[in-house]
Amino acid sequence: MKIKAIVIAPYPGLSELTLSLQNELQEFEIVVEHGDLSRVLPLIGRIHTEGYDVIISRGGTAKLLQKHSYLPVVEIPISGFDILRILTLAKGYNAKCEMIGFPNIIEGFMSVSSLMEVDISYTVIHQEQEAGAALADAKARGIQVVIGDSITVKMAAESGLQGVLITSGKESLMEAFSRAGQLYKSSEKLKSKNEMYEAMLGKLQGGYAAVDQGGRLEFSNPSFKHLLKLPQTADTLYTMYPGLREMLRDAARGADFDGVTAVYEPEQGLYVQAQVLPGADERQLYMLVASEEKPEHSGLAASYLLAEAPYFSHQEEGGQKTDSLAYPAAVYGEKGSGRKRYVINASLSESRDGILYLNIRKSSEEVLKAVMELMLYGGGRITAIEGTEILSPKQQRELAEFIIKRKMKTVFLFDKDPEVLAAEERLAGKLLRSFQNRSTPLPALRDTAWLERSIRACLIWTNERQGKQIAGIRGDVMDVLLAQPWQGNFTELRTVMELFVSSAEGAFIEREALGMLEEGSRKARRGLAPVPGREGLNLYQPLENIEQDIIRTVLEQENMNQSLAAKRLGINRSTLWRKLKEN
Repeated sequence: MKIKAIVIAPYPGLSELTLSLQNELQEFEIVVEHGDLSRVLPLIGRIHTEGYDVIISRGGTAKLLQKHSYLPVVEIPISGFDILRILTLAKGYNAKCEMIGFPNIIEGFMSVSSLMEVDISYTVIHQEQEAGAALADAKARGIQVVIGDSITVKMAAESGLQGVLITSGKESLMEAFSRAGQLYKSSEKLKSKNEMYEAMLGKLQGGYAAVDQGGRLEFSNPSFKHLLKLPQTADTLYTMYPGLREMLRDAARGADFDGVTAVYEPEQGLYVQAQVLPGADERQLYMLVASEEKPEHSGLAASYLLAEAPYFSHQEEGGQKTDSLAYPAAVYGEKGSGRKRYVINASLSESRDGILYLNIRKSSEEVLKAVMELMLYGGGRITAIEGTEILSPKQQRELAEFIIKRKMKTVFLFDKDPEVLAAEERLAGKLLRSFQNRSTPLPALRDTAWLERSIRACLIWTNERQGKQIAGIRGDVMDVLLAQPWQGNFTELRTVMELFVSSAEGAFIEREALGMLEEGSRKARRGLAPVPGREGLNLYQPLENIEQDIIRTVLEQENMNQSLAAKRLGINRSTLWRKLKEN
């Protein structure tokens, strides 16, 4: 197969020379287009659609093409023979001569002219727009002959000066085609390797992508787009996942999202890891790895939560708005009770970009260091931290000292009253004192006076997400929902409503939907399963006591159903019964 090359010739003579050499360039399919700097940009769009492998041009035209085209551009060099020929011609003029041009043209002439003792001056320009001023200055200094490229020579003639065009000979053109052939063969080998790597990545179960700082996808395998539910034509992440913008900003500042820290994307329930890729150009590229499973070595999950309108709020009918927060602060309540949303609502006036949510899952010095670094990278960003009680007392004191010294805007999230955690020796006194008198309890959903309003608002919100037009909920269904204990609070309500709306065929949620209520409740409670060290699980006690706490917690989440609890624990019912009896 021949190499399809287009030659952009800035002057007619180059077109003629190229066409005359076609018999010597059998490996190329050559198209010649006349175009100087003023015409090259309109040509680029057409060049890109006509399937060329390489572009060949020279001077300022080649430089402009390199800047605006993704195709390889080979510049026709100025050979030693070309320089000698032009300088010999200039030496024969009985007039003051000056060469005006771009650095890549001028530099060779300057070296040779001094050796040949040719009396010629030089003016270097970097943009086409500078040529007019350079010519005016040359004319004012008594220059009569201007040597330059096609644009400069044309403008010189318009100014009443004689112009001498720097042309390229056969040797220079043949060298350009030789380089073009080598470049094409190298790029084909690289292209073949890239196709092989892409095919290999396409077979992997995990989602892999390369993105730039603007969130534009340079590459993504099918699994990545499937996991993030991206359209096949999607070329940017920020449209659907604006929170990832902050993630990449932190990665650029030095955040390590490939080790102890993973980013959790709550909308799709995905973990995303990132690392900086070495780039050959000026753009910064990142490799993203998406998975539904928590990375094995991750002890910290970070989420960038945006301040989007919630479908619920913590205020009575006609009551006051959520109070703004003073820092450090604490918010506590049952899982799923809307602690993160409360923080976002309370901080809207300070943080229109939302908050950084950090969920500590392991106690280690590496995790503590990662927490502090992410808080520093965010500058004045508000950070909500959950799982602080997992850290050792020493680590908790270090964190408290760091937050107080740096005046970090921090909100701690707990499943129960921090005073109770301190009494259980799970919360260090220094950390507790850092937010004392700035602790806000949140009621469970079942205890609120606005439960029905939240149910109806959740229906509206789910309609919007699923593109449905459910008009309402039948009265008997609403009565059951109002009597539901909602142990998973708003998280459980959202999960149940998603099942109801997705299965609804008419304009209302009918009684038949109640068959999915237990399924949705169980699914939500499993998603809220405690991380070891939280939800009343005290690690500072004997092993047999920890085991009993785990069994009790799982039983409560499964509504005391021993069969389901045993299945989750990976033991049979008789073993579970024996362990309960021992207690």
